[in-house]
Amino acid sequence: MNPEDLQKSIVLITSSESNNSRFGTGFVIRQVSGTAYVLTCAHVIRDVGGTEKVKVDSKPGTVIASGEDNGLDLAVLQVYGLGDKPEINLQLSGQRGSTFITAGFQLYDKAHLIRSLQGNLGESVGLHSVGFGERVQAWDLRIDGDYSLQPGYSGSPVVDEPSGYVLGIVSHRQGEGRRGLAISIEALEKIWKFVDRERLYRWLLRLGYSRQVRLFRQFVRKHSVAALLIHGSPYYGQRWLLNLLLVKYLPYVITSRDVKVGLTRRTRKFDATALWREFCTHIQLPKNSSPSEIAQGVYKCCQTQNMILIFHNVEWMPRESMKEIIQDFWLPLATKLQNSQLTSKLFMFLVDYEGSVGNLEDFFTGGQDANNSSYTPIKTSKFSPDDLFRWIDNESDEIPAELVNEFESKVEEILDSSSGGIPEFTLDEICSRCGFNWYDESKIWLEY
Repeated sequence: MNPEDLQKSIVLITSSESNNSRFGTGFVIRQVSGTAYVLTCAHVIRDVGGTEKVKVDSKPGTVIASGEDNGLDLAVLQVYGLGDKPEINLQLSGQRGSTFITAGFQLYDKAHLIRSLQGNLGESVGLHSVGFGERVQAWDLRIDGDYSLQPGYSGSPVVDEPSGYVLGIVSHRQGEGRRGLAISIEALEKIWKFVDRERLYRWLLRLGYSRQVRLFRQFVRKHSVAALLIHGSPYYGQRWLLNLLLVKYLPYVITSRDVKVGLTRRTRKFDATALWREFCTHIQLPKNSSPSEIAQGVYKCCQTQNMILIFHNVEWMPRESMKEIIQDFWLPLATKLQNSQLTSKLFMFLVDYEGSVGNLEDFFTGGQDANNSSYTPIKTSKFSPDDLFRWIDNESDEIPAELVNEFESKVEEILDSSSGGIPEFTLDEICSRCGFNWYDESKIWLEY
């Protein structure tokens, strides 16, 4: 990495208080959906007035992780609006005598000047963190050339020239600035872990919904042909729960044929007609097929494979159309399959995102041989403090330290920011603290 490219990732950290002229340096270590994550020194945050006073390139910064209380001089900031700042790759590297480059800010008249420096790594030393009860690696720095470390370089990246990776963070200057100390990048994991998308997805699948999962597992163990209504208030994570159940708890899903139909508001105008037209395209039937003909088509599919039928946004459907789906399509299909010698599994999911469909029990208890068709509603609910405590405790070896450290207060913060544990708001908050945007990632994660 050349000095010019390095400087593109460097940010100036100042105070929002006009009478505080202290400042420091930071650098972008991650960019996610318009949000930058900046690494700096914890003492820089203290110098500029604390967590409520931080500005990063003149933009407000939120401290999401800090090692200050544990004697580790590192902090991570979350900043919106730094999309032009590229992230720098981190990696444990370097050896005594190897060359490095760094860049940071210094005061120049009434302005802040950014300058790159070069040098060599000196001895590898250890810093004992009282709070963590162990040592972290650090490097002595030796600066070459005409310039030296200045007040304000705290938080600057130390980049290993041979590899181009950040190996440490400038923490202190010594003497006239020809010497300094850098904390090894390995210490970052003690306060904030890099989380990849797939790992975060697996963690979140283990959060909450224990009652709903228990009900679902008991239900599908008893029935091979069944209909389920997943419903709840808006933003209660109905689709996330559906995805969780199918990915983790329905063993037939990997060998099934999935038919997904997403309703739109115009369905109100066309009643069930638009639904049936879309459904027919999935099973290669004429678009004007009747519900009984469609049921026969699904039955033929079940002769060779398991089937999962998913109807999204059923809250937009008139009640008469819902009755048609259940009594003219589902009940005859379920009865025929149950009375056959086939061993195929058939599950139908009706997903209500507004909690307005209400009780469908009457629909499933009427019609021909209705008692042969099994039905259960599964209602979503808020995440409780116990859900979050249990999740953090079970995943403490994996999830970021920012969530684990002082987790009682973290749980309280998450619940406060999610209106008491509304699932989608909670997932959004956790993703944000892990460096991801829930609304972007859910488009990738939600398979069903």
